[in-house]
Amino acid sequence: MKFGLAAASQKSILQLDPRTKLCLLIAVSLIMVGGKTVGVEFILRILCAALPFVLLLTVRAFKSALIYVILLGISVFCEGCVIPNLSGTPNLVLMILCGILSRFVPGYMMGWYTVRSTSVSEFITAMDKMHVPYFITIPFSVMFRYFPTLGEEYRSIHDAMKMREIGQSVKNPFTYIEYVLVPIMMSTVRIADELSAASLTKGLCAGGRRTHICEIKIKLYDWLLMFGSMAMIALFFVF
Repeated sequence: MKFGLAAASQKSILQLDPRTKLCLLIAVSLIMVGGKTVGVEFILRILCAALPFVLLLTVRAFKSALIYVILLGISVFCEGCVIPNLSGTPNLVLMILCGILSRFVPGYMMGWYTVRSTSVSEFITAMDKMHVPYFITIPFSVMFRYFPTLGEEYRSIHDAMKMREIGQSVKNPFTYIEYVLVPIMMSTVRIADELSAASLTKGLCAGGRRTHICEIKIKLYDWLLMFGSMAMIALFFVF
C-alpha cells in the first residue's frame, strides 16, 4: 500500500469536488480526535470512521480499505476487551497505541483519499474558486508533486541496493538507514529546487486572473455531503 500523494487524480466511481473533500476531511479529523465514546458523539465517530472506508472503495483502493478496517477493528477490540483486563504499564502502552489508531488513522486515511483522488490542476482550480491567496496555494501545489517524486526516488534507491545485494547483506539497521538516508537527503534538495522552478515556469505566482483547463463543479451530492459534514460538526460542538 502506497501512502503517498498523487500527481494525477485516481479514477473514482464518485467524483467529488475538492471543496467537498476538504469539508469531509475537516469533519472526520475534528470529530475522531476530539469525540467521546458515549452519546451523540459516539454515533458521529462511527459515521466518520465508516466514511474513509466507503470513499476508499470508490477509488478501488481495496487493499488500503481492508488494512484500514483491520487496524480500526483491532484498536476497537483492544479498547473494549483487552485494556479493561490489563493494569500497569501494559495497560498504559496499549491504551496509547489504540487511542492513536482509533483517533488519527481515520483522519489520515481521509486525507490520503483526498490527495489520491484529486489532481494538482483540480486542487489549484478549487483554491482559486475559493479565493485562497497564492502564497497558500503555491506551497500546497508543490507539495502535491514533492512527495510522489520523493517516493519514486526512494524506490529507485531501494532497487539499486537490491541489485548490489546491499539490502540482503546489511544486518545493522543503522547502516541501512545511512545507505538510504544520505541519498534521500541529497535528492530532497534537488527535488525541491526543481519543483519550485517548475511552479515559477508555469506562472503560478503571476498576477492576474488565471484560466484553468479542468472544470470542477459542485453537484447535488456534493452539497448534501458538505451540509452533512457541517451538521456533524455542529452536533459535535453542541453535544
